[in-house]
Formats: sequence, C-alpha cells, structure tokens
Amino acid sequence: MALSGIALIVSVVALLLSLMMLTLVLWQDSKSASSCTYALFVGLMLLWISGVLLSRLGSMVGVAPELIGLGLRLNDLGFAGACVVGYLLIFVLSSGQNHPAGRLVHAAVLGVLALQTGLILSAEPARYQVRADGALIYRLNELSVLTYSAVSAATLILAWQRRRKLKSRWSLLGISLFSLGALSELISPELRYRGLGSSLSAIGTLAISYAMLQTQIIAPLIGRAQQLESVRAVGLSITQSLNLSQVLATIAERAALILQADSALIFLNHGDYLELAAEYNLSPKFIGTRLAYGEGLVGYAAKTRQTQHVENYKRDWGGAPDVPYAKEGFGAAVAVPLLLDQDVQGVLLVVAGVDSKRFDRDDLHLLGLLSPQAAIAIANSRNYEAQRQLADELTEATNRLRDMDKIKTQMLQMTSHQLKNPLFSALSTLENLQHEVRDLANSDLQEGLNIIRAELQRMERIVSNILNLERVQNGKLAFSELNIEPIVEAVARDFKHQAQQRNIALNVTCEPLLPPLRGDRHFLTQALANVVENALKFTPEGGCVSVQAAVIEDCVVIKVSDTGVGIAPADLSRVFERFFRAEHPKMAHARGSGLGLSLVKAVIDAHNGRVWLESTPGEGTTVYMALPISPSLSPVQ
Repeated sequence: MALSGIALIVSVVALLLSLMMLTLVLWQDSKSASSCTYALFVGLMLLWISGVLLSRLGSMVGVAPELIGLGLRLNDLGFAGACVVGYLLIFVLSSGQNHPAGRLVHAAVLGVLALQTGLILSAEPARYQVRADGALIYRLNELSVLTYSAVSAATLILAWQRRRKLKSRWSLLGISLFSLGALSELISPELRYRGLGSSLSAIGTLAISYAMLQTQIIAPLIGRAQQLESVRAVGLSITQSLNLSQVLATIAERAALILQADSALIFLNHGDYLELAAEYNLSPKFIGTRLAYGEGLVGYAAKTRQTQHVENYKRDWGGAPDVPYAKEGFGAAVAVPLLLDQDVQGVLLVVAGVDSKRFDRDDLHLLGLLSPQAAIAIANSRNYEAQRQLADELTEATNRLRDMDKIKTQMLQMTSHQLKNPLFSALSTLENLQHEVRDLANSDLQEGLNIIRAELQRMERIVSNILNLERVQNGKLAFSELNIEPIVEAVARDFKHQAQQRNIALNVTCEPLLPPLRGDRHFLTQALANVVENALKFTPEGGCVSVQAAVIEDCVVIKVSDTGVGIAPADLSRVFERFFRAEHPKMAHARGSGLGLSLVKAVIDAHNGRVWLESTPGEGTTVYMALPISPSLSPVQ
C-alpha cells in the first residue's frame, strides 16, 4: 500500500506540474495543432489520474461503491483517450502543420476516441474486488488489452522512427515513458494495482510538457539572441571576403549549421538561368547544374521572389528536381531568393534528409534575416571580381599603351639623332647653293630654294624638339640664376619679323623689378618660343598676340594671349600630349608636329612650375606659365 500511495502522489504532482506548463504553452500559442493536441492529451491524462485517485480513495475507505465505479469509468476513458491521442501527438510534433494526411489522421483518431468513449460509458463498469488491505483489483477485457497494447506499441515505433524530426529529446523520452506506463497497465493487474504504470505515464506526460515548454517558450527566448548573434557573425564573415567562391561556400555552410540542416546549395542568377555555384555537404559533381526560371523549387522561388517551403520534397514538390536524385534524397526543403533591390542575385536552398528534421517558422525567420546579407555579399563579390577583371585588362592594356610608347620614343630618338647631321649638312649645302645663284635672275629657282630651306628648317625644329624633350625628361638641365625679362624680350625680337609679315600686332609687357629665378635659360627660352609661335600660327592676319610677365603670389607668371581661332572644349585636356594637334577647319594650312606644347609642359614641370590654358573657340587662347620665385635670391635692381 505504501508503494501504491507513493506512486499515486508522484502521479498527482507530475500532472499538476504538467498543468502549469500547459497553461504557459497555451498562453504563448493556443491555436497551433501541436498546442491543441498537447492540451487534449494532458486533459485525458488528468481524467485518467483522476479516475485512479477516485477509485483508490473509494477502495481505501471501503464505502460508496458508486464512487469506485465512477473512478473506474474515468480511468478507462482517460486511459483509452490518452493512448489514442498520444499517437496523434507524436504524429503532429514530427510531421508539422501542413502534412496533407494530418486532417485525415486527426479525424480517424478523434473518431476512435469518440467510439471508445461511447463504448466505455455505455458498458458495465469493470468488475473489481477490494482486498482486506484496501487494494483495488480489477481486470480489463482481452479486446481492450490487445487494442491499446497495439496503439501503445505503434506510438513507440512512430516516435523512434521520427526521432530526428522531433525538436526536443524530451519529447521522445516523454512519449516513451508514457507508452511503457500504458503497456504496464495493460500487461499486469499487479502493476496496475500498485499504480506504477499510471505513475510512469504521468512522469512521461511531465517530460512531454517540459519539451513543449522548452521548444515553444524557453528555447525561443534563450536562443533568439544566440541565433541573431549567429546571423550577425555570418553577415560579418561573408562581408569580410570579396572572393565570390569563398563567400558562397561560407553562406552555404553557415546556413546549414544555423538551421541544423543536412546540406545547403546556392544557385547564382545568370539572367536567363540559375546555376549551382556552391554546395555544403552534398556533392561537388552537381556544381554547374542549371535551372531555368520557374524550374525546380529554386527556379520557382526566383520567379515568384518568395520563399518556398516543402516539408517532404518527394511528396509535396511535383515539379522538376533541383538536382539529380533530389526526389530520393531530400526531405524538408526551403528555397530562399536572395534579393537586392528586388533583383534576384541567387537562391539559397537548405535541405534536410528524408528522416531528418523539419523546418518551422523560426527557421524561416532566421533565413529571412540571413538572405539580405547574403545577397549584398554576393553582389559586392561579383562587382569586385568584375572590377578586378577590368583592372587587369586595363593594366594589361596600359602596359601595351606604355611598351608601344617606349618603342615609339626610342625610334623617334634614334631617328632624330640620325637626322641631325644630315639636316645640318643639307642646310649648309642649301645655304651655299643660294649664295651661288643669288645673282641669277630666276625667281622660280629662288622661290623653290626658299621652300626647300623652310621645310628643312621645320624638320630641324621637329628634331630639336624631340631631342630637347628627351633631355628635359631625363633631367639634363643647367640651372642658374636668371631674370625672366630678357628672355621675354629676346623671344619677342625673334618673332617680330614674322608677326609684321602677317600683320599681327605683337605686344610685350613686363612688370618692373621682376624677382630673379633659378632655371635653365635655354629651355625656358625654347618653351616661351613654342608658345609664341603657336599663338602667331593660329591667329589670323590683323590679329593681336600679347606677352605679359608679372608677379602673382610667389610666382612669376608669363601670360601669352592671342585673338586666334581658339581650341574646342573637347581638345583642351589633350593639348599637352605628345604629337596631339587640335584640328580647325580654318587653319588647315597650319602645320606642326604636336611636340611644342608637350615640351612646354615638360620644361615648366622640371622647374616645379605649372602651365595651363584658357580658350574660347572663335575668340582666342591664353597660355599661363607660372614659375616659382626662389626665396634666397634678391630682386634685380
């Protein structure tokens, strides 16, 4: 009797604790199938233990046979209902809310429960006897023993088969204890009398209640911060790398680990199709598998731009398989489109095995947090790789735009050096020839010789510019203290005759007491001469060219202005490039090598100065050359 009393107390305490947990679970979620089935199960357990308590109390006090009969009816009703609903509960916990056979199973179980309730209430109470020590002994009919033994055994088998689909091990432990307790009640009247079976089932109910409390309240509360931290860590890890292959592998691995899934795949969007680019725990041989938009669960997710979820791939997905053998190897699956501004970067497919877990709304929520970060990481990686490819191509092209320039420069240098002596000889010979025929009255001959002389001099200037540019770029300058005013006046004298011939006014203005500079007199003279020559060349007859020198801040600035044809805005950025010549329809006769201004820039740069120009088409051009004043030199008195 003492053992029976202890077992009864354990049953009551376990059931009271289960009722407390049931209240919390229903407060959290009272509408889901799992919560409703769990509540029905605990209610039937309460009916069973209440029947046990009433019948035992009636037998112990030895009065009110009606109380014993009522207790036995409640005992039978609660026991039968708990056995049947226990099977339903494990089915619901392991199969999910959307199982197509769920309603059928519910209806069948509830139908059996209603039938058994009717039979129990309409039948005579079980025959019993009360022993002298107050023990209550009663037997069940053979049909009930066979029926509920089969149900309890089926519940145990189903729980073991679907153990990986249960979110808590406490659920498996609880249903196992409940089923073993029910079998104990059925197998042995002695165990039934001692209350060991009902006590074991009550403890199993407590374990199931804890599992429900853990999965629906405790785990979400405790795990939410950890899950969010995991997602944040994933986001950091995938955004810290710009290598696309590494990013994809990290996303697939982390997604599978966070959801405790068996494998994960990432398909990248290539416009008209999706291609498998990364996998975790599947098979590398599937890499490169292609799906059209709308094809497979992945293609359907990309087309709809919405997450697609199936609890059993073979049963629930009727379209084309996403990879070979998917129908045979996939269980639950979730396809999440990776969207960036509504553009599908790719699709993440997370998969559980056939006998593995199922995904719930918390899992889908986590994927919803991960997918935007994954989309951004993929977009950044793809942009980086595209930029890197362009940079490589640009570098390669630049090395070719540089090698060719080097070869061209070398050829020009070689040619220039080889032309220098023949040009000098040709000019000397021509000068002697002109001297010998100067007394001949042949104007055509004289004109021809003048043309030859002009062309040879032009060729000499080109060669000279090439050689001067080479010397400047190689740093072969001779710096000394100098004043800029004599240089300006000398250049003006050299071009005075040319300006008068074309009826162009050449005006020179120098500010008094210009400070001295350190520079190379020869190259500064050459640079200014090139600018003045250009101004005269592109100024029509009757125009004006002015040269001014003045101190502006800490520089001596030489300004050469003309009233010429000007330069088009599109050509302004290129005028200092070697061999570049701006074209103008009115100045097609003006000839040049395109080296003059490039030499000007090289000379001014070598003096740590700055050169720039301003131009308006049809109105003229102004070139500025700013040369720094040396602070150690005193102004010229």
